[in-house]
Amino acid sequence: MTYLTGEVTVIHTNTQVDFVNFVYSAVHCNVGDTFTINGASVIMVAGETLEVVVDENTTTLNAKYVLLGNPMPVQTEFPTGLMSGTSSNEVWQFVNIKNGNPTQQ
Repeated sequence: MTYLTGEVTVIHTNTQVDFVNFVYSAVHCNVGDTFTINGASVIMVAGETLEVVVDENTTTLNAKYVLLGNPMPVQTEFPTGLMSGTSSNEVWQFVNIKNGNPTQQ
């Protein structure tokens, strides 16, 4: 995934953020201040970028920084292992990348 290489294709302000359709992998500070990012109090300097996958539930959005990221991949579930079955009737376990929960198919 591109967030591992530092490549980003979108820059969103606090009013444009869309955690359903995008994954944000960095925070770029426009104005130095203290922010809550992923549940932690972070002191940022203007012009600096913090590379971290941003958690929407533990981050307080702020107009003093922008989020850098990429569109969410179309495929949101990935097989993690064959649970049971034969070659014609397989049951696989999947992990939903949006919430981390396992599912069966």
